[in-house]
Amino acid sequence: MKAKRILAVVLAAVIALTLFGCSAKSNKTTTKVSESTTETTTKPVPVNNPFTGEDDFSSKAVGVRPVAIVVENLSPARPQWGITSPDIIVEGEVEGGISRMLWLYADYNSVPEKVGPLRSARPSYVKFSKLFDAVFIHWGGSHSKGDYVGGYETIKKEKVDDIDGMNGGKLFGRDTTRRVSSEHKGILNGKNIASTIKSKKYRTTIKESNFTRFTFNDDIKDAGTESASGVNVTFSNRTDTRKFTYSTSDKKYHTNDWKTDVKFQNVIVLMAKSTYITTPYKGSTTTYLNYTLSEGDGYYASNGKIAPIKWSAKDGQLKLTDAEGKTLALNKGKSYIGLASSNNSGKVSYK
Repeated sequence: MKAKRILAVVLAAVIALTLFGCSAKSNKTTTKVSESTTETTTKPVPVNNPFTGEDDFSSKAVGVRPVAIVVENLSPARPQWGITSPDIIVEGEVEGGISRMLWLYADYNSVPEKVGPLRSARPSYVKFSKLFDAVFIHWGGSHSKGDYVGGYETIKKEKVDDIDGMNGGKLFGRDTTRRVSSEHKGILNGKNIASTIKSKKYRTTIKESNFTRFTFNDDIKDAGTESASGVNVTFSNRTDTRKFTYSTSDKKYHTNDWKTDVKFQNVIVLMAKSTYITTPYKGSTTTYLNYTLSEGDGYYASNGKIAPIKWSAKDGQLKLTDAEGKTLALNKGKSYIGLASSNNSGKVSYK
């Protein structure tokens, strides 16, 4: 009887141990299954375009030099190929009462495959591009004659890195679809800019002392207190007038003067002193205009308003201030910069 009790106790202990082991194993397995790992992903920080302030800038372009491209503006050249693509369009008189443009891109990889018609270098545009430490792209250039210092000589004097279509290469070509003279057909393939700069072994890193960085508002603000639903820019008493109309729907200034709708967030006009120089040209004469890019007054229009401003280019950068001398903050977006002759009837009108 006693033996049976002992056997019963032993069997009970074995059963208990077995059940405990199974339970422990089951608990251990459950614990393992319930464990989980959490992966964290870091979103890329938006990078602001130094020319527009918008956060669509490629991180690969940060600290890389921009490009400045000289583009034709005569009627047979319109609409220009790629005219809605630049971050900034600069326009002013060059000679004979005609204007020409300089297109600025903060990221040269954003230049379209077809841009143009390209035209030749002029001194004022060479110097203006230097304010942004840009690689200067052109097709030809004016030469010095008498008191006139030409585009080619200015490139050399200012030590500007340039790419000239007169030297050919895979960057340049001619469009054959338009029935116009050859000077209105020169085009640039933007996708070949990087390889061309590399082949020329130009410096690619921005030199901050010669690079203009604009200040931008976080949110869109009025440029001033005076209304400006329309802004007209006349470069001199010999040129046509560039007309901009403000749209309340997209809050931008539009112009159709180039035979296509082009819109800007900001319209900036720099009043600059200019000099006319007449030189012999192909059996006749031509009168060139050179701007003195030092300092002056100007205007800033944005969000349907306009205000007087001041500008300076004395220290290797373009600096914009309000009438009180405070750094001017632009609204984010593309800008038009017009060069108007302060001493040869250049003017700005608005309503």
